[in-house]
Amino acid sequence: MGAGAARGLAHLGVLKVLKDENIPIHMIAGSSIGSIMGAFYAMDSDIDMLIGLASQLKKSHFIDLRVSKMGLSKGQKIHALIKLLTKGMRFEDLNIPLYVVAVDIKRGEKVVFDSGSLSDAVRASISIPGMIEPYAVDDRLYIDGAVLDRIPVELLHDKGADQVIAVDVKLAKEAIEEVEIKNIADVVFRSMDLMEREIARHCILKADVVINPKVGHIGSLDYDRAEECIDLGLEATKERLPSIKKALGLG
Repeated sequence: MGAGAARGLAHLGVLKVLKDENIPIHMIAGSSIGSIMGAFYAMDSDIDMLIGLASQLKKSHFIDLRVSKMGLSKGQKIHALIKLLTKGMRFEDLNIPLYVVAVDIKRGEKVVFDSGSLSDAVRASISIPGMIEPYAVDDRLYIDGAVLDRIPVELLHDKGADQVIAVDVKLAKEAIEEVEIKNIADVVFRSMDLMEREIARHCILKADVVINPKVGHIGSLDYDRAEECIDLGLEATKERLPSIKKALGLG
């Protein structure tokens, strides 16, 4: 499940269709907001409840603009929200194996979390450079997993997956559109988008099915457009259901 900030709310629509259609999922990998959504699925959360919650969320509920030396937000509000929603669970408590991707900025390497605190791993994975302060775990300092692996397809193959469904909410295969740049947040997110596209372009080629919710027109901080994102996730997944079922041998 790929990164994408607010666009990543489309993952909820994807997950709802996969659950409603009883598509068997045996393991999940996610970067950034994809790690949050992957955690919800692995916990067997009530997707309809999460959709209702997302529709009511405002940026002020999880973004604390308390500038530190390493980010515009200290990330305390969003970490508190993640802790609440993940109920203090650990990877070992999950119903499905989950792999959360982050980047150790000091060592310059990708790190995959698959044990220990679920909320700590997710908080590490969503540390968008320049926006959310890096997160320290066991003397290592982590930033957003999307910096090195926006859509962790190969990771699942390495873990033994035979068929991989990738969800790309940043449209790595689409033409780059001109966007309006108004503030530092726009600069950071646009820079991340451009960098990650080239990485993701090669990753998604290794997926058996790619779901592309058409959310490119939605801004990275447009969390007030949650319902639109979710609906587009639903629509894109329904369109890909025949391909998903064929890839999985479900007829």
